[in-house]
Amino acid sequence: MLPKNIKNKMIILCGGRGKRMGKITNKIPKPLIQVAKKPIIEHKLIYYKSQGLKDFIFCLGYKSNKLREFLKRKLPKSLYHDAGVKAGILKRIHLVKEHISDNTIISYGDTLAKINFFDLLKSHKKSQCALTIVAAPIQNPFGIVNWNSKGKALFFDEKPILNHYIGYAVISPNFFDMLNKKIINLKDGNGIVQAIKHLIKRRQVNIYKFKNLQITINSLEELKYARLNYKKYFTI
Repeated sequence: MLPKNIKNKMIILCGGRGKRMGKITNKIPKPLIQVAKKPIIEHKLIYYKSQGLKDFIFCLGYKSNKLREFLKRKLPKSLYHDAGVKAGILKRIHLVKEHISDNTIISYGDTLAKINFFDLLKSHKKSQCALTIVAAPIQNPFGIVNWNSKGKALFFDEKPILNHYIGYAVISPNFFDMLNKKIINLKDGNGIVQAIKHLIKRRQVNIYKFKNLQITINSLEELKYARLNYKKYFTI
């Protein structure tokens, strides 16, 4: 049974431009796009609160005023930090590191996974790693082939099951102590990628396996799917 209150903070990354959403994000930031009469971000918050999370830090950027205005009506006591449009994902987290005094959950703004966050935090603490990433299986729709320099096939696998990072993580307070400024300041998602690779070499990355419901809304096709299948994922 979950506790009534998880004291750990959650950082929600919602500062990206959302270019793959086409004209929709010309007027509003992606987290405010509606699915089943509620913005994506509101669906996320409903689930997070049901899991006992109450302490949120929002890393804003693109059209931050509109997003802040909406969120402050829901969560007036939460922390809002605007790093601008150009800041990379890792840089946005780094700019609020003074608030990371305990193990802290990271959530991308366009993904909702029905994770047991108490169990996730427990896994991270037990691992004693600086970083835990949530990974889920996904079936590759193509046959994978590899070959040598002479063009002779070495490997073939038809539609293999792969494991992918789904945009949820937990970081320890010492996370940024293990990274240099060059990695932290990389643009877009490159900083996160290089941080994970760097920490893997140091055996500081724990994997939390997740096989339940998840949805990412990162393109118009994914938005269409979410609107058709919302009852699987969202509480209306």
